[in-house]
Amino acid sequence: MTSLTLWTRRYTAFIRAGWMVDVQYRADIALWLLWGITEPAVALGIWWSIAQASGGAVDGYTPGAFARYFFGVTLINQLTQAWDAWYIDHWIAEGEMNYRLARPVAPVHEAVADNLAYKARVGTIVVLVWVLAAIIWPTVRVPVRPGHWMLAAIAVVLGAAIRFFNGFVIGLLAFWTTRASSIIELQIAIGLFLSGQIAPLDLLPSQISNVANVLWFPYAISFPVGLLTGEGGWTGSGQIARGFAGQVIWLSIWFVAYRVIWKNGVKRYGAVGG
Repeated sequence: MTSLTLWTRRYTAFIRAGWMVDVQYRADIALWLLWGITEPAVALGIWWSIAQASGGAVDGYTPGAFARYFFGVTLINQLTQAWDAWYIDHWIAEGEMNYRLARPVAPVHEAVADNLAYKARVGTIVVLVWVLAAIIWPTVRVPVRPGHWMLAAIAVVLGAAIRFFNGFVIGLLAFWTTRASSIIELQIAIGLFLSGQIAPLDLLPSQISNVANVLWFPYAISFPVGLLTGEGGWTGSGQIARGFAGQVIWLSIWFVAYRVIWKNGVKRYGAVGG
């Protein structure tokens, strides 16, 4: 059996298991998805009202531009979000990491497969909702630009990987702390502003947007949204190149951090139970 065949079978089994777990918790998933839609919908309502009250636009953003942007935020956030910090925190605290360490496959692969299963389900739902909305409401239709869509797909994969390894690293801090998930909760609150989920980054004060551009937050959400919708300030070739460079840099940083923390964390792991 070749290595590729072996890993294909492993991932197929993990994805199937993740899919079946999602089926069992479909009510919870529906609530998470609803919250993921509600948050950008509220932001859209606020900015739509501000644009109308400002004579039809805010720094070049019309109500239609805001609609396309926040529809994009809804989709990209669902396709890139990661919740592994909570899982890993629980695995370490409750001793459930024990049997995972006994497997011939590192736990990170189970987490990747679980992410793929979840995102395939919710991503499809959000795309269908967007298509139906675009049929009824032409305002939310994005420009037909196959080249940018392909770049957006690549950016989504890289953005998802950034958020995944970022969350995995924070979860692994439970090897040293009692509740690593509190760190990710703080990060999520900060990320709402610095990733472009509350407003396009070019509408924020320059001091805030400058800070955001040197962190990983906008490269996970704002940048893919800009490529997909044409809104959000990522339109020029120089900005696109900067966006991909930022993604590669931050993905490399978080991947290296994962390798270092995993190697050292397992050495001190001593939980019982599970």
